[in-house]
Amino acid sequence: MSESRRSGGLEIGQDLRFQRRMWAIQRFGWVVMSLAALAALLGLFGGAGPLSAATAGNEEAPLSIERYYRFLRYGAPTTLRVHVDAPPGTGGEVRVWLDREYLESMQVQSVTPEPARVEAGSGRLTYVFDAEVEPGRPTAFTFTLQPEKPGAIGGRVGLEGGPSVRIEQFVYP
Repeated sequence: MSESRRSGGLEIGQDLRFQRRMWAIQRFGWVVMSLAALAALLGLFGGAGPLSAATAGNEEAPLSIERYYRFLRYGAPTTLRVHVDAPPGTGGEVRVWLDREYLESMQVQSVTPEPARVEAGSGRLTYVFDAEVEPGRPTAFTFTLQPEKPGAIGGRVGLEGGPSVRIEQFVYP
């Protein structure tokens, strides 16, 4: 229902009920935009922020993954930096595996340093590196990966005959 009002020499029509609904919709939009900006600042859309990166495992443990990204973009490369502090007597060989659950959603682009060989096993791929790891002086291996599908991705990374850690990531379309 619209009312007419005179302001100066003009007659202005107004509908206060409609105007109040529009104000409520605008306020709701402001709240949604503020929440989206806050989520971006916290790192929920990738990039920097306290929620965007995680570490798997403990630095003191034989296996840990340094600051990997929890939130990824479909088709954009990412890295996993695996730190290994192998027990003595590994014979100059380090065997790091990634499970198939994780590899079904990610494509391995490169591995640095390059492994001596890759072995397919039951439910995992094992990367064999020729590296003598001194106790107390971890060695790092970098896996460059590219997400193959959007959605939640999870899997395990481990040392052959040793510990493993779970990683969880989300890929935006």
